[in-house]
Formats: sequence, C-alpha cells, structure tokens
Amino acid sequence: MQWIEPRTWAVACLISLSMPAWAATATIEHSAKGEVVLGSKVWFLGKVDGVGIFMNFTVNGIPGGNASVGTLNSQNGEYQAPAVMPANRVITVTGTTATKNALSATTTLTLRMASTTESKPATTTPATSTTTTTTTTTTTTTTTTPPKTPTTTPATATIGQQPPVNAATVSAARLLEQATFGATAADIAKVKSMGYQAWIAQQFTLPASTMPDAADVNALRSNWYKNMAGGEDQLRQRMIFALSQLFVVSADKNPYPGELQPWLNTLSNHAFGNFGSLLREMTLNPAMGKYLDLGNSRTPSPNENYAREVMQLFTVGPVMLNQDGSVQLDRNGDPIPTYDQARIGDMSRALSGWTYPGTSATGINWENFSGPLQPRDKYHDKGAKTLLMGVFVPAGQSTVQDFESVMQNLFQHPNLPPFIATRLIRAFTTSNPSPQYIERVANVFASSPAGRGDLKATISAILSDPEARLVNPAGVRAHLKDPILHSLSLFRAMNATVIDPTNLFWEYSQLGQKLLSAPSVFNFYSPLTRLPGSPELFGPEFQIYAPSLAIARANFLYKFISGEYKSMVNIDITPYVNVAGDATALLNLVDATLLQGRMSASSRAAIGASVLATADKKQRAITALYLTAITAEFAVQQ
Repeated sequence: MQWIEPRTWAVACLISLSMPAWAATATIEHSAKGEVVLGSKVWFLGKVDGVGIFMNFTVNGIPGGNASVGTLNSQNGEYQAPAVMPANRVITVTGTTATKNALSATTTLTLRMASTTESKPATTTPATSTTTTTTTTTTTTTTTTPPKTPTTTPATATIGQQPPVNAATVSAARLLEQATFGATAADIAKVKSMGYQAWIAQQFTLPASTMPDAADVNALRSNWYKNMAGGEDQLRQRMIFALSQLFVVSADKNPYPGELQPWLNTLSNHAFGNFGSLLREMTLNPAMGKYLDLGNSRTPSPNENYAREVMQLFTVGPVMLNQDGSVQLDRNGDPIPTYDQARIGDMSRALSGWTYPGTSATGINWENFSGPLQPRDKYHDKGAKTLLMGVFVPAGQSTVQDFESVMQNLFQHPNLPPFIATRLIRAFTTSNPSPQYIERVANVFASSPAGRGDLKATISAILSDPEARLVNPAGVRAHLKDPILHSLSLFRAMNATVIDPTNLFWEYSQLGQKLLSAPSVFNFYSPLTRLPGSPELFGPEFQIYAPSLAIARANFLYKFISGEYKSMVNIDITPYVNVAGDATALLNLVDATLLQGRMSASSRAAIGASVLATADKKQRAITALYLTAITAEFAVQQ
C-alpha cells in the first residue's frame, strides 16, 4: 500500500501523472489584495498547469507556519496572519504537491500594521461575549428544569435551615455520577478515603461482570441491566454503555440473543483496551456483520452500509476536525467533508469478501454468530481503491490485506482523536466541553504512553481533567441524564434492590430508551442534537425529553418510590417515613441521600410546601423523594 501525506483526500482533482514532468508548472494563488494587515486572513490555492491541487504549505520554511509568522492550514488553504509584526514583514509561502513527482511553487506576502480607521480582527468582542454568557446561563437553567413543583405554602408553614454542604462529599458524588450509574453512600465514602485517582485506578483492576448466555432478548436485557445497576465494575459498565451508543447494534434487526451477545462481549472485552483492537474486532463481529450488512458483502456489488457508518459514526465523522474538535472550514466558510460517495464506494469494495463461519471453508455461509467473519478472496473486489486522505490501495490485494489497509487508514486518520474524545466526554461528563478539554483528551488518545487509541488512558484523562473536576461547574457544563441514567442513579442512591426488571423494558420503551433496541444506527438520540432554545449548545439527551416524555419519566419514577413497581425494583422508604413527622428532618435526609446537600433554596421551599400540605408520614416521604428526583438538581448531572 502506498501511503500519501495525511490530509490529502482532496486530491481527487489531481492532473494525470502520465504527462512529462517538464510540462507541468506549479503556481500558488492567494486572495490578498496588496499588503496584508496583521491578524487578518488570506486564502491560498495551489495549482498545477492551472488546475487546483492539494499542496503542503510552509511559511518561511516552517510546515504550517507558527504564531510568529502566521499559520497556514494546508487542508483548506487558510492563512492567519500573526498578531505581532515579525522581524521581517515579508513572509515566504511555499507549496509542495503530494504527488509522486512532487512540484513546488513559492510566493510572498508583505505584512503591515492596521491603521486606526481599520477594523481590528474579530478575536475579542466583549459585547458579544457578555451576551453569549448571559444567554447560555439563562437558557440552560430554564431548559434543564423538569415540570415545576407546587409552590403554595400554608401561611404558618416553615422549613428549618439546611445543614452546611460537605465539599468533599459533593466532589466524590460528582465523580461517581460521571463514572458510574449513580453515587451510593458506600462508594462516596470509598472515594473520599482513597481519592479519585486511586478509585479510578482500582476500577481498572476489577474483573468484568459476567454476561451469561440468555434464552431470549429480554433475559439478555435483564442481565445487562443488573450489571449496570449493581456491578462492582461500575466504570467498565458505564464505558460499555457509552460504547454501545457509538457502535450501535439493535434487536430491531438482530432479534435473537445469540445475535446480540457477541457485540456486548466485544464491548466489555475492549472497554479498557485499545480502540484500534476494538475497531478491528467490531468490524468482523458477526452481530455487526448482520446489523450493517458487512457479512456476505461481495463483489461486484458490495453493500455500502458498514463502509458509510464506520466513517460517519464510529471513527472520523462527516467533516474534518481540528484537534480541539472545531470544524475545519474551506475558503467559503463551509465545513470540509471527511469523505464523499466515491470514498464510501471504495471503502465498501475494500471491505468486501467476508462471510460468516460455517460448513463451507471457501464459499458463502449463512448467518452464524459463533465466531468472527471469515475472508473469502473469491468474493473480494481486487481492484485498486483510494481511501481517506488519498491513501492508494493497489490492485491485487487479498481480502485480509485490504481489511488491514482500511483499519490502518481509519485508525491513523487525524479526525479520530478529537472525534472519539468528543463522543466519550459527552457520554461521561458534559454535553458542552470546551475546545481545550477536547484537545487535552484527544492528545492523550493520540499519543498516550501505551500507544495511540489507549482507552484506559483516555477515560482517565476525561475524568481527571480540570474541567471535569471543577468545584462549581457552570450550567453549560451540565449533562442531562437519559432515562437509564436517571432511574439507575435514583435506585443506587436509595440502595434499591433490582428483583426482576423484565417488565421494565416496556416502560423504558415509552421513554425512548429500550435497551438493545436502538431505533437506528444513530442510537436512541443523535449526538448532534442541539439544546432546545440554545442552538449554539449541544444537548443530545433532550431529543428524548420532550414535555410529554418529561411527564412520563416523572410518573415512571413515582411508581418506584410509591411501591407500585416493587416486584421489579424495590425501594425501601422506611427511613424517610420514620422521620417524616419533622418536615425539616425529612428534607435534610432526602437532600443528603440524593443531592449530598446541594438542594437549592427554591427547590427546598417548593418541595417543603408540598410536604407540609399533608400530615400522612408515608405520603410526605413519597412526596419529598419524588419531587427531589425530578428536580433539575438530580435530573442533570453536574
């Protein structure tokens, strides 16, 4: 396989290389009109004999330039002039083609200071920043608040003072909300005693919860659900859950437990391993082979489903990214696509020729989930292909050789670190990480001591990052819990006993999240869903939190707390009933159990009013627990 310089996917417009070298003339064009003002932008375009072509640019001999002489993005030709005048205001730009017979061209720009009448570069705009901050805070507070609690308080009713908050307890609980399916009192004590880094390290050493073979899909759902609710390996279980929403397989197409179990086993086995190994095994996993049709995809018309989704959703995403997750734009301000239909076609051809294990060692076998897909060169497209970044795969390679080319192509793509970093950060800590947070995690993914794609190091970086461990996180750093996380965090906080969850999954389906039954390869909710009312922010889980679903979720939680679903999950509210004669003591206990003392004054007043509206101790306990469970303070992971 011939490796072309990274980020050269745009060379589809290459001129024929069969022409004599002496006939080709390289030139560089740019958009500058005269001298270039410091801090402004200029667009460059490389050409050979007048035809646009990809070039690797240097500025004063520095690949991509730097802050002193200006930066030049070879991917889209964007030059950002420096903010401070360099020693020599004339800078030299050289472009070199990525073709076998490389051609170069050179041009110069002259920099100048901005005059007092010229607009300065739009890098600092206090008014805009202030407006954005205000809008973000207000909108987040409003949209993350479930249905309001009653606020009518009897004139004589009072609620006593809230105890002081223990910062160490809150910090431990916050880590556990991010890294588990909910903070328990025992785990909070363990984190406070060990420290969060030691706790994370210990989680990596725990054996994986077992996933026994199941007789039907509901039994498999129940096994997985019990592991989430009570497994000691909580961080692994949370990672399996996150990866299951990245590499989606669904019972909607794989309706039998044996068609889903290999997929779950692969997620568990590689949760703390290397992403490259996970990608390879998942690609040849028979469950995925059926769900996205790679199994028995063969020449002359290979199926394109897996080829498309492995790029769009599993590895690199649809548009080019910088290391901080920001989108790369072309000179017209449009996102640069990562791939096009031609690349999907070539990728599907490169991945053709795989079948299921079975009786035939040379031909095609029917669906069989006893082992990974097997190569069949007879059904593999052996023509030449061009993969991402202009990587050329020569004709004549075997099924396995082309598979290796594809895996290497995806694993080494520059989009992979920021794409996976962003998806995992959103799954664990916040829907709106800062670019700096994404870049720090992406750098660990790209080059950890254990090598590129080390998921253990990546998870550690996500959970240990200063942005994740902020004492008082801002609203935009919040993360709305989906129905699974919301309910399980309640069960774990209250030491509930999961008895038989089989019938629960119908209820979860009404909330838009039935385990093992994602409605599409995009999962239960799109990772690109924007926050309602604030399109500049992301809020994926809000896709299944419309007003009607918010009410349905509240009713769902009420049934557990009130004991209606005790044959499925039993919650013992006796300790709360015992103190319910004292409304202040009840609120303090509920606050300490569910929120570690973080209940806001407004929530405390509203919930207290409802508690004081009845003298029945059991109803008081149910009311306090239920209303606290549906507050934004509990429904939103801070």
